Amino acid sequence: MSPQKPILRRRAYLLLEHPGQGPRAARIVEIALILLIIANVIAVALETVPRLYASHQALFQAFDRLSVAIFSAEYLLRVWASAEREPARPALRARLRYMRSPLALVDLMAILPFFLGLIFTSDLQMLRILRLFRIYKLTRYSPALSVLFGVIREEAGALAAAFSILTILLVFAATGAYLVEHEAQPGDFGSIPAAMWWALVTLTTVGYGDVTPITPLGRIFGGFITVLGVGMAALPAGIIASGLADHLHRRRDHLRNQFRLALEDGRIDLEEGRQIEKLRRELGINRDIAHAILSEVRLRQVPRPACRCPECGHTFQPEGATGAG
Repeated sequence: MSPQKPILRRRAYLLLEHPGQGPRAARIVEIALILLIIANVIAVALETVPRLYASHQALFQAFDRLSVAIFSAEYLLRVWASAEREPARPALRARLRYMRSPLALVDLMAILPFFLGLIFTSDLQMLRILRLFRIYKLTRYSPALSVLFGVIREEAGALAAAFSILTILLVFAATGAYLVEHEAQPGDFGSIPAAMWWALVTLTTVGYGDVTPITPLGRIFGGFITVLGVGMAALPAGIIASGLADHLHRRRDHLRNQFRLALEDGRIDLEEGRQIEKLRRELGINRDIAHAILSEVRLRQVPRPACRCPECGHTFQPEGATGAG
């Protein structure tokens, strides 16, 4: 590999993956990609208006081709530059590992509908709607969305258990509704699969009212399922809320520890300040919250007493004299 190639790859990596460390143009590229993603989502929504799409079909198609060309180039550049993520690994293995990552799969899904449309020559409305996957590319640029998806990955086991319980309750509710209502309402409760619609809307406490029990026993059973659904439908939301709070606490603790390390010598120099600011942006922590954490760390600093040498009597301050206690 020529010496020029790793330099170009490193520049491409910083340009796309770390705009804060790359050249000034990296921030411009980042903003341009965000605006292009938003414009694509708006275009897909407007294409569903028949009169608007019929009168501006050529413009919509040209914009889609331009977007796919840019997103495809971005995807290929990210895959090529992903070897910089893990320099110790062979470049091919590092790239394959990156291609299996969630963000890379989102980037692929953003361009896949266009190429599928070339294979399936018929005008498939579904392929056009699938372009809405491009909105998930904003996850890369939004700390809030990154936190949410991170929490979902961390709590995947608990969420799977909660949805398993909900599935069991759904089958139980549909079976019970079928047993008590199928004779009175054979059209709505004539089978367990048919009763699952009522069970689903009741367990989720939506209750559209299009299908309701009419027998006394059915109403009693329906009331029981409704009360049960109030608690069970909130279970996944509670898991995510708890995981989100824990995730945010860990992020703030990480920033707090960095402040403590930086203040071991009593001050934060320019380089330490830059590193902490970079970390703050990566963690998605508000400046006001970061200042509050810094003030808290300063208040908790405990000055260490001076030490006296037993031989010469010289008094000196121990290393990290103003470190956090």
